[in-house]
Amino acid sequence: MARIGLVLGAGGMAGIAYHAGVLAGLAEGVGWDPREADLIVGTSAGSLIAAGLRAGLSAADIAARAEGSPLSPEGAALLEASDAAVGPSRDGPPTMSLRLRTPAAPGVLLAAGLAPWRIRPAAVIAGLLPPGSAPTEALEAGLDALYDDRWPARPMWVCAVHLDSGRLTVFGRDGAPRARVGEAVAASCAIPGYFAPVPVNGARYVDGGAHSLTNLSEVARLGLDLVIVSAPMSRTGRRRPTSLVVRELARLELGVEARRVRRRGAAVLAFQPTAADQATAGLNFMNPARQAAIARQARASTLRRLERADVRERLAMLRG
Repeated sequence: MARIGLVLGAGGMAGIAYHAGVLAGLAEGVGWDPREADLIVGTSAGSLIAAGLRAGLSAADIAARAEGSPLSPEGAALLEASDAAVGPSRDGPPTMSLRLRTPAAPGVLLAAGLAPWRIRPAAVIAGLLPPGSAPTEALEAGLDALYDDRWPARPMWVCAVHLDSGRLTVFGRDGAPRARVGEAVAASCAIPGYFAPVPVNGARYVDGGAHSLTNLSEVARLGLDLVIVSAPMSRTGRRRPTSLVVRELARLELGVEARRVRRRGAAVLAFQPTAADQATAGLNFMNPARQAAIARQARASTLRRLERADVRERLAMLRG
């Protein structure tokens, strides 16, 4: 039986919708249920989707949620307690404030100086930005209502950055600090300078995307047969004149990490936004108004890609 990994990258509210479309397309196009992945790795927006899958939410219901469509009776029942814990939605996401204030973790400069090969530049920047003020309590409450104090029985890794050291922490992996699912996902989603750092066992954590936008290379040594990656902040195809710089950096980063995984013998199939996907998403990854359109477009582009013979060949192992 093939061992399958699913890696879900960062991408804000647009990323949540993109993941929803990709997973729905995979379920529809090849009949694969992403809940059956042997390991799910989530970073930032991807961690929220990972937690939903491991709680039992289907790809179809994740897509319906993003599109504002009715969920299945099973999906609605699953999320009933979570929605009640979150309460009414706010008017919209807060804005990032970069007014001159004290850096969140100036000591990260010392940590980077002592071990520069271990600390990514974005993690240093995260420590030097002023701490964000947007709360994560609603996100934590919603997930805690699903999980209580349990971690999923099947492997789920949630990637965050230890703010003061700049190092990656992978909650759910052997040796990682113990955390509730709500804490871990909130930490993974805590965009530096936007959301408040999330305390876990006395340490402060921020968005795992400050280490890598997918953290794909973390699965390189696991002996997986196939790793499916959804990378909302990357891009594929010809570069558009309006393509964001972050997409170029994400594409390069993903390429480096995918080569590391392939060198260890695993096949990698990465889904990255096409030109049409990027146009639908626009320039603001935190705009909730575009989620329905992004999810529908990502599903359509995924289904088109699944028509390719080389892609279907790689995905044949999903059927055992």
